[in-house]
Amino acid sequence: MSASSWRSEPLPPGWKAIQYAILARDPVCRWGSLPGEEGSCGQDSTDADHTGDPGDHRPEALRGLCHPHHVIRSAAQGRAALALRRSLRFRPREPHPGVIR
Repeated sequence: MSASSWRSEPLPPGWKAIQYAILARDPVCRWGSLPGEEGSCGQDSTDADHTGDPGDHRPEALRGLCHPHHVIRSAAQGRAALALRRSLRFRPREPHPGVIR
């Protein structure tokens, strides 16, 4: 993980070996293997992508993606997290329990 990373979960020790194993298993980008992803790619995989929990580093929870598709997926996840934070921030306030209506 670089110093400028925005990851919410730190990568485990030995991440380079895990990533190498995933890229060896998935030499071609696996874009389109999750719901909501249109089409398929054909480019070489360059990044290991977490398909679910960002803290789950098991091989079954990872897949190889090309860099452009990994950027698209990461940006979508960031937008979803921001939308959730914003929706929670602007919830209607509940009245104080002592207020009689």
